[in-house]
Amino acid sequence: MPYAILRFQKRKAGSVAACERHNERKKEAYKSNPDIDMERSKYNYHLVPPPRYTYKKEINRMVQAAGCKVRKDSVMMVETLITASPEFMNSLPPEEQKAYFAMALDFIAERVGKENILSAVVHMDEKTPHMHLCFVPITPEGKLSAKYFLGNQKSLSEWQTAYHERMSARWNELERGQSSMITGRKHIPTWLFKLGGRLDKQYEEIVAALSDINAFNAGKKRDKALSLLSAWLPEAKKFSREIGKQSAYIDSLKKKIGQEIDYAGRLRDEKYAEELKAQKANQKIFELQRTNQQLERLLKKIPPEVLEELQKQNKNRSRER
Repeated sequence: MPYAILRFQKRKAGSVAACERHNERKKEAYKSNPDIDMERSKYNYHLVPPPRYTYKKEINRMVQAAGCKVRKDSVMMVETLITASPEFMNSLPPEEQKAYFAMALDFIAERVGKENILSAVVHMDEKTPHMHLCFVPITPEGKLSAKYFLGNQKSLSEWQTAYHERMSARWNELERGQSSMITGRKHIPTWLFKLGGRLDKQYEEIVAALSDINAFNAGKKRDKALSLLSAWLPEAKKFSREIGKQSAYIDSLKKKIGQEIDYAGRLRDEKYAEELKAQKANQKIFELQRTNQQLERLLKKIPPEVLEELQKQNKNRSRER
């Protein structure tokens, strides 16, 4: 199912100019983003024209006119990325695409004030059409506050719900998107990450233990290996069971990231800090799956007679308790 996608990025004074250069195509080349086809940039268009001079000058003018107090770390601008899943966006005729972005613009303007919007530009020169909408977070009381508009995680979730309701009223095939790729990590319990880490560390030790066990050897070496395997096996099986429960979610996350990769970088700046943070968190999830695949291969290497002996030992321990 296609997703309606809405992303926010807070911009402090130092990152405003770089954001403008990308959005308004003020660079001669974009080596950091090979998806940009400069020959197609002529098809980009504005729903809200940019300031006469620069984003920064216009922000300063607006802030001064409103009498806002500004700190060194103040969020001076919020950049909004508006799009939908690639297969949906690219299937729309040009006029429908424009209608999609116009509806999204109206939705944002109602919530942040049309007077606060600096620019709304649609990029047609990349793989998926998308709109960058930038606004200055000046409240009705004349304060500079991104928090007033975006709030906390709960507020962002409400943004997503309201955005989906608006867009799906016309395009009812759209699903609700997530406020951030990183939020999905909460679906997986913390103990599973810790268990995966422990099993990873034990991997080489278990491989060595298996090489010390066969039907013919005996003595302390074999007993030590069996003892080690006896402690490791229940944890490995527990880990595999839980990953089995999470596999559908992990696969859907991989698919989602694959779909979003061409526009995930649209909010990039300063080493893509926010997107990289999300990618790192998601990478940990994918590592759980890799650990499980490794464990499954290892479990198959345990001789049947050894498994039978370990099961007998576990039954005897259970009786003793």
